[in-house]
Amino acid sequence: MKDLDQSPLGTAINPERMERILERDKQEIEVEREMEELSREPVYTGRGKDRAQAVRKISRKYYEIANGMVEDAMYSEAIELYTKSIAVLKKGGNRNAVDSYFNRAITLAMMGYPKMALDDLKIVSRTKPPKADVYFVKGQIFESLGREKLAERMYKRSLDIDPNFYRAAHSLANIHLR
Repeated sequence: MKDLDQSPLGTAINPERMERILERDKQEIEVEREMEELSREPVYTGRGKDRAQAVRKISRKYYEIANGMVEDAMYSEAIELYTKSIAVLKKGGNRNAVDSYFNRAITLAMMGYPKMALDDLKIVSRTKPPKADVYFVKGQIFESLGREKLAERMYKRSLDIDPNFYRAAHSLANIHLR
């Protein structure tokens, strides 16, 4: 007999998963309230640092909720919240949403949107210092598209940044075996 937790129905009614979803919904409602309160506040109240900190906190909450959604394979919903995380930071004058762009890129790639994923990774790759993970993920995307030369170049770039990056070295070796 098939285990209930591994069937589609079992996954849908899994009590732990449902509890996580409900908790995330509560968190999202709370973040939306915080966002409303912040938007009602006049921009020039002399609380610039407090406002910037509140914006970062709200953005981070969206990011963390989205990460939980990815873990539960709720990819479209996660994309929406990563996008909110990015928008909150942009609206607040802070353009540094690297984590949200990176995780949104990975999620987009998993959903089969490589061009959109590469657009987000392009933004992330402008950060200093460069991150090996960014080039590794680009390599994975290019490899999935059959563009092995570009994938190879990305894996090499990843290894230039971090020579001990096992997954990049392994992926590069696999390309060379073909």
